[in-house]
Amino acid sequence: MFHTLLATLNAEVSGDAAKRLVARISQWHRIQASPMYREAAEWVEHTLRGWGLPVELERFPAREGQWAWGEPMFQEWWCDEATLHLLEPGGERRLADYRAVPLSLMPRSAPADGEFEVVAVEGGDKIEHYAGLDVRGKLVLTRSLPMSAHPVAIEQLGAAGLIFDGMRSVPEVCPPGDLQDDIQYASWWWWGGETRAFGFALSPRVGAELRRKIARRGEPLRVRARVRSHFADGSIETVSAFIPGETDEEVLITAHLCHPAPFANDNASGAAAAMEAARALQTLIGAGRLPRPRRGIRFLWMPEMTGTYAYLAAHEADLPRTVAGLNLDMVGEDQEQCGSSWLLIRTSDAMPSFAAPLLEALREGYFGQAHTFNGQGEFPLFRHAVVPFSNGSDHYIMGDPSVGVPSPMLIQWPDRYYHTTADTIDKVDPASLARASALAATYAYFVAGAGPREATWLAREMNYRFELRLARKLQSAVSAALGGAPPAGPAWDRRVAFRLDRQEAALESLRRLDPQIDPQPWRAAARSIAEAAWARASDVLGDWRIGEVDSLEAAEARLVPARRYRGPLSLGTHMRRLPAEQRDAARATIREHGEFMDLPADVALYWADGRRTLAEILDLTELETDVRDAAGLAAYFRLLAQLDLVELR
Repeated sequence: MFHTLLATLNAEVSGDAAKRLVARISQWHRIQASPMYREAAEWVEHTLRGWGLPVELERFPAREGQWAWGEPMFQEWWCDEATLHLLEPGGERRLADYRAVPLSLMPRSAPADGEFEVVAVEGGDKIEHYAGLDVRGKLVLTRSLPMSAHPVAIEQLGAAGLIFDGMRSVPEVCPPGDLQDDIQYASWWWWGGETRAFGFALSPRVGAELRRKIARRGEPLRVRARVRSHFADGSIETVSAFIPGETDEEVLITAHLCHPAPFANDNASGAAAAMEAARALQTLIGAGRLPRPRRGIRFLWMPEMTGTYAYLAAHEADLPRTVAGLNLDMVGEDQEQCGSSWLLIRTSDAMPSFAAPLLEALREGYFGQAHTFNGQGEFPLFRHAVVPFSNGSDHYIMGDPSVGVPSPMLIQWPDRYYHTTADTIDKVDPASLARASALAATYAYFVAGAGPREATWLAREMNYRFELRLARKLQSAVSAALGGAPPAGPAWDRRVAFRLDRQEAALESLRRLDPQIDPQPWRAAARSIAEAAWARASDVLGDWRIGEVDSLEAAEARLVPARRYRGPLSLGTHMRRLPAEQRDAARATIREHGEFMDLPADVALYWADGRRTLAEILDLTELETDVRDAAGLAAYFRLLAQLDLVELR
C-alpha cells in the first residue's frame, strides 16, 4: 500500500543536504521574538521560495498584554554585547562573553553595567536557602533555573541578577557530574509585571571554582557585568509553505525553528527535516512522478509553543479543514553519541485518531534495513519505540481536542546533550535526518491522498495494532499478578472497556479520509478483539482486587469545568497575575501534587469538554496516565477558575 511511496521519497531526500540545512540554521541565536530568530525565519522563507514552493512569512505582535488564545505574548529582545569578568587582585578574568558563546547570557536579560558581589547558595528557589545571607543588589550564584529562583532572589530579596551554574542530568545518558565544561540553557521569561533582571550562565566546572573561592576567601567575591540589551514591542514570525491539493482540506507538518545557538538537534534538525520533506514532495509532484494529492500539505516553521498558539489563533477558520498533523522535534540525533532512540509519540486518548497507527505502520517500512546471519529475519539498524502521549512540544497544542488536529510526534530521546552548548552539528546524523524527512513526507502525502481504499486498509491496520497492544498490556498485567505484584489503578475490566471505547472512536475518525466509510464492521471487529483478549486474562485479572479509590468530595465531583480558551494552558505564566500570598500558596500546591501537575494536568484539561464532571475527568485521566490524584485535580481546576481560565459550573 505505502511501500512504493516510502521508497520513492526515501530515494529523493538527502540526509547530507538536510545536515547542511541544520548547520546553517544552527548558526543563528534563534531566541523567540528577536532579530536573530527573524533572520533565520527569513532565510527559511527565501530557501523554500527558491525551491519553487508557495511560501508565506507571517508576523504576529510580540508585546506585553497581547494574547493568543490563553497564551500571553512578550516583548521582542536582543543584545549587542554582554560580558562578565571576575575581579581578582592580579586583574580581571573573563568568565562569559555573549559574542563568543551566546548562551552564556540568559536570554531576555535586562541591561546592566557595574560591579557586583557574588553570593553562592545551595538551591535558590526557596526562602530558606537564603538564611543568614544578604543578597540585595548582588548576584546570586545558583543551580536553580532562573524563573524558579526569580520570585525569591529577585522579587523578595532584591538581588540584582543571577549566575547559573547548574547542569541537568538524564540518568540513562547524562548522569550527574557529566558535561562539566558545557553550559545549560537557562532563560528569563517576562510577560508583564515582573521585576526584570539579568543573568549569566557558566559551566559547572567554572561555577564550582567560584564556589570554592567564595568559601575560602575572607573578602567578598566581585565581578564586573556589562549587558547592552534591548526590549521593544515587535513581532514573532512563522513561515508556512503550501503544496496545494484538489480540495480545501489540509495536512499540517510542524517543526519549531527557535532555540539558542548552536542547538543543532533541538530543533534545527526538525526544521531541516521538514524543509527537506517539503522540497522532496514539491520536486516529485512538480515532475509528475507523484500526482497532485486531493488535500493540500502545509509545512509550518514557528517559535515553539508561542508561535504555534499565535498561528493557530489567527487561522481558526482553517482548523476544521485540517485532517491531521505531525510534529518533528529533535529528529537528527546520532544515536551512538546522544544515547537516543527514535520515538513515535502517540496522540492523547482524549482525541483518538488514525494518525498515530498510520505513522507507526509507515515507520515499519524501515525495519528491513538488515538481515540475520542466515538471512531468515529482518531488523532495523536504529533504536526505536512507540510510546504513549506526552507533552513538551507543539503537537500537544494541535492535539488538544479544543483545537482538533490529531498530531503524533517524531523525536529522538533521551539526548545526552539536550539543552546545552554541546548540542552541535557533529552530533547530527544524516541517516537520521533522511529517515525523518522521508517518513514525514510519506505520512503527509498518504494522508493528503487517502480515500476509500486507503481508509479500508487503515481500518484493518488499526485493529491489528489494537489487538497487539491490548494483548501485550493484559499479558503484562497477568504476569505481574501471578508474580504477586500489589494491585494498583483501575480494575482491568474497566481498562479494557476504556481501550475499546477509544479504539472505536479512532475508527470513526476514518470518516475524515473517506466520508462514506462505514466504521461499524470495524468497530464490531474491535469489540470481538477486546472480548477475546479479556476472556484470556479474566481468570486472573477479574479477581485482582483493587485497593481504596482516591475520590473527590461530593460537591466537587459534580462540578463541570468549561474552558474559556482553545489550546492547553501554561499555568506558570498565568500565576504571576496572582497576589504574592496567593501565588506562594499556588506554588506550594503544585509542589505538593508534582506528579499530577505535569502530564496528567494537561490530559485532565483535554478531557474537560464542558459536559464531563470532575469525577468523570478524574477517572478518564487515570485511565490514560495511570495517575490518580483527586486532591491535585480539584486544586488544579480551582486554580484555573481563580485565574479565569475555566468556569466551574
